[in-house]
Amino acid sequence: MKVFLVDDSPLVRVRLVELIEAEGAHHVVGEAETYDEAVAGIVATAPDVGIFDIRLACGNGILAMTEARRRVPGMVGIVLSNHATPQHVKAGANAGAAYFLDKSCEFERVVEILSRIAGGNHKGGVR
Repeated sequence: MKVFLVDDSPLVRVRLVELIEAEGAHHVVGEAETYDEAVAGIVATAPDVGIFDIRLACGNGILAMTEARRRVPGMVGIVLSNHATPQHVKAGANAGAAYFLDKSCEFERVVEILSRIAGGNHKGGVR
């Protein structure tokens, strides 16, 4: 399964690539740290899943996910953020995120969720 990462932290992106590609079932096809890079990269690579942080170096990950999903309708959106307040979770859900994960305590769940999506065994709706 093809995955695109959107996070302004190079360290987080490196850790995600290591985590995602360790199993061999999923492949990171691109990375971005800004809104514009995210949308352009996702349109160019048409990933199955996009993983978005809320705060980006330039722009907003929720808005980037909204626009990317508009342009690549089959892409599943996942929000992975330190900002797991009810308002942020609601904004993610309203933008069409299938999952909202708290970086501080759910980071390792990314692979489990990717496997669930790849197996067609995921339900819509955040969390």
